[in-house]
Formats: sequence, structure tokens, C-alpha cells
Amino acid sequence: MAVPVKIGIILNPRKTQVKEPLKVLDNWLSGHHPEATFSLCCYESPYIEDKYEKIPKADENSVLNKSDLIVTLGGDGTILRVAHQIGKAETPILGVNLGGLGFLTETSPETFLDHLKAFLDNKYIIDSRSVLQCEVDNPAESFYALNDLVIDKAGFSRVIEIVTSVDGRLLNSYVADGLILSTPTGSTGYSLSAGGPIVIPDTNVFIVNPICPHSLTNRPVVVPESSVITINAFTEHTEVNLYRDGEKIRSFPSGTKFTVNKADFSIKLVKMEKYNFLDTIRNKLHWGEDFRNKERWTYNIK
Repeated sequence: MAVPVKIGIILNPRKTQVKEPLKVLDNWLSGHHPEATFSLCCYESPYIEDKYEKIPKADENSVLNKSDLIVTLGGDGTILRVAHQIGKAETPILGVNLGGLGFLTETSPETFLDHLKAFLDNKYIIDSRSVLQCEVDNPAESFYALNDLVIDKAGFSRVIEIVTSVDGRLLNSYVADGLILSTPTGSTGYSLSAGGPIVIPDTNVFIVNPICPHSLTNRPVVVPESSVITINAFTEHTEVNLYRDGEKIRSFPSGTKFTVNKADFSIKLVKMEKYNFLDTIRNKLHWGEDFRNKERWTYNIK
């Protein structure tokens, strides 16, 4: 007898594409996997049906706290938001990409049902992703990020000084627009745009990457994920901003000390057994494709 499984669905209410996958799923559930029960947190999205026969609506807390799997309908931003809410519960997430590149999302609306079947048939793997923890004193607070933590100059027109140490030893005193601390998961995000490397997700490292440093020799540095990174940010302005995964946490006064290390939990992403990150970056970034006009080369002249 199949083990009962509870699956929660959380969607981006601004995405018009959420309607079709839900309709397909609702129809399919009428004759398949009776052991699976579903619930839907739709945030009053105007793009979904008033009622699905097999997918009852539920509040956010119920979906987050009572599910064995969370399915997200949206983009990477939807996964990041759900990851923040799940936190230490480590409930697995299966992402359906309705957005742009979608490095975190595993499947598309066209293949969503196949991936869900694979999960219910236990034909999947769990991809554990490291999480950054940031602690701030006065008052004592902790924040967590799956992609990256960013300290920047809070809209001030001048650079700030960011004194950065690793395991108690000075790394650099950056004079820059800001600093990105990235996980391997976040290496394809903001850090990549700032000249950082792409890092395979199961690599046990973090990236320290200055934003527009006022020195040609200041380059991104890769450190072990066991490191404790200490940052003191100073500005002629009154404050600096702290962001996690693209979301502003709040402003902090000049001189604030930020202590960053690996969190004691991870985010679990559901992937199919054939998943390979190299395939993902090659497909998403179109590596290996030649966009040049080959007819212009002289050896093609007849």
C-alpha cells in the first residue's frame, strides 16, 4: 500500500501561466495516485479557477507546515521566497519555471506532470543547497540566504569601505560600491553579473565578490564554506544596506559588524535522477552554440 503524501502548491500570483498546470494536474488526479493529497496557496491570484476538484485551497501556514513536498509555480524568486519561509524545516521543493532563466526551477509547465509522477514513484534525487547565515549585533539578529547576501552603499554616490576578514585574518579592506557573499547556488545570479565565477552547487565553498571595487587588483575570492567571514562596513553616509537574495532586509549604521557563516541547515531541491548541473548551465546560457555567420569566413568562398 502506498504511503500517504501531502503536497502543497505555492504560486506567484502575478504569473498568468499558473492556470494551465493546475488544470492539467486537477484532471490527472482524478484517476491517479490516491495516496497523494494536495493543497493550494494561491494568494488570491486572479488567474486561477475558483475551485479545483482535487486541489483545495489552503492558507500559507497550512501549506508550508503540513506538506511533505512544496511545489512552486513561478520562477527562481518564488523558490527563494518559499525557501526563506521553510527554513530549518527542510521540506523538499520542486520548482516549476514560469519565469526567465530559472536555474533553481527543475521543470516547465510542459514536463511538470512527468516530474511529479517521478516524485510520487520515488524516482528522484534530493539536491541539498548550502545556506548563508548572517548575524548582526546591537540588536542581535540572524538572517539566512540561499543565493547571496549583499552589503551596499544605500544609494550614496560615493564608495564605501568594507573591511573583510576570514577566520580572524584580514582578507581585504575593499573600497567599493558594495560586497556580495554568494553560495554556489547564487553564483549564477548577482555575483556572476559582478564578474564572479560559476560554481557547481555541491562545491563546498562561498564566494567573496566586491561590487565595482576602486582597484584593478581586487578580484572575487573563493573561500571554504567552513569559514567565518567578518565584515565591517564604513561610509561617509549614515548607513549601509543589507540584502538577502535580492530582498532588502534593512539599513544599518556605518561601522556595523556582520558575521557570516554556513547555516546549520540546507534547502532541499527535488531533481530528477538524470539531473546534471552542467547540462543546466549549458542549456540556460546556450554554451556550445555558435551564433556566428559562418558564411563570412574565407574558407566558405566557392
